[in-house]
Amino acid sequence: MPHFAIFLTMKVIFMGTPDFAVPALKKIFTAKNHELLFVITQPDKKTGRKQILTAPSIKNFAIENNIEFFQPENINKDLELLEKIKTIKPDLMITVAYGQILKQEILDIAPIVNLHASLLPLYRGPAPINWSLINGDRKVGVTTMLTAKGVDTGDMLLKSSIEIDDYINSNELTDLLADLGADLLIKTLDEFPLLKAEKQKTIEDPALQYAPFMDKNLGLINFSQEFLVLKSANPKQDYFLNKKINSAKNIHNLVRGLQPWPGVSFDFKEQKIILLETDFSEIDDSASPGKIIEINKQEKSFYVATQKGALIIKRLKPQGKKELDALDWLNGQRLKLGDSM
Repeated sequence: MPHFAIFLTMKVIFMGTPDFAVPALKKIFTAKNHELLFVITQPDKKTGRKQILTAPSIKNFAIENNIEFFQPENINKDLELLEKIKTIKPDLMITVAYGQILKQEILDIAPIVNLHASLLPLYRGPAPINWSLINGDRKVGVTTMLTAKGVDTGDMLLKSSIEIDDYINSNELTDLLADLGADLLIKTLDEFPLLKAEKQKTIEDPALQYAPFMDKNLGLINFSQEFLVLKSANPKQDYFLNKKINSAKNIHNLVRGLQPWPGVSFDFKEQKIILLETDFSEIDDSASPGKIIEINKQEKSFYVATQKGALIIKRLKPQGKKELDALDWLNGQRLKLGDSM
């Protein structure tokens, strides 16, 4: 039997916070067959070095479009808001990178559909886009799921995937998956009464099962080390270990995955050098890791030997200074072919 959408009108409450959630909210807001009741997002937070109080992207969209919104410090403890949700009786609640774990009292009000930026059960957790790039995945995507107890463990509804190359970074992929996810979310709402949820299978490798928070130490590299040892920022997640050979391709993937924060960097003459744009070569060179083995004046880049292959450094930024072409930095340091980093 063909699978047709039945397009019932759904009364929905939307919960989301960052840029990634905006395309999804926009789709719901403009959908003629669904009614957006109101929006819930995180409180304004101080950001940047100057600690400027900044509103979440979802709040800005709500203000621009005259949508009622709420910003509870802790939604589970906001009794007035919880009563309002119960009274209004939504058909569905939607979460897209909201940032707060919902307790059972909220889960019991109405079905909650979550949009997650991975092909579950891969990469449960808050940073799926980053970790999929760090692991060099070529097939990525989004999943809609029913929210349950636990972190991204609920039954899956629909998926959508795309193929990517070795050069897209996390900023660019976030934009792509935000649009892909918005389309999938609307499809999920349209077909919700017909959908059959699928339970998630368990993946044995924690490095693929989880996508934990990152910290500022994740991108610190040393060319002389044999392995990249990547851990969770949460000390309670000591079971998470992502260990890779310290190769040019793996460093390049780390650079792609850790933009814009925390970034990948190495120490040179007691200064932190942040890698902004890289490539990799499978060149077989016997040079010791960290040695400059090729200089490309035309592309303003240079090649550094690693444990496997050569990392091509194109643009970088000394901490506290402006970004520049790699060759300009190399000349400024008076480094030449055969020198070590």
